[in-house]
Amino acid sequence: MQNKIKHDSKYAQAYFEAIADEPLPIQMAILRRAYGISQEEIAAKLRLKQAHISRLEKKDSDHLISTYEKMAKVLHSKLMIVPENARVVPA
Repeated sequence: MQNKIKHDSKYAQAYFEAIADEPLPIQMAILRRAYGISQEEIAAKLRLKQAHISRLEKKDSDHLISTYEKMAKVLHSKLMIVPENARVVPA
């Protein structure tokens, strides 16, 4: 998927717009899967238990932003607030 995002700008735009419509916990789960990283692997890097990562990725999850920021850093990503009706354009 990463390769397709890099080489197909229309696909990348649609992909990122679809992700932006999802709640933060779902975005994190999608991104983790896209990188091919298991919950166990990310838990180890964050010094958390796999069950905690599972809870972080639940749709109605409500955790500290700092925890999501750490998870994003492990995934070589950043958290971002996107205004409604804004277009997300991949770099």
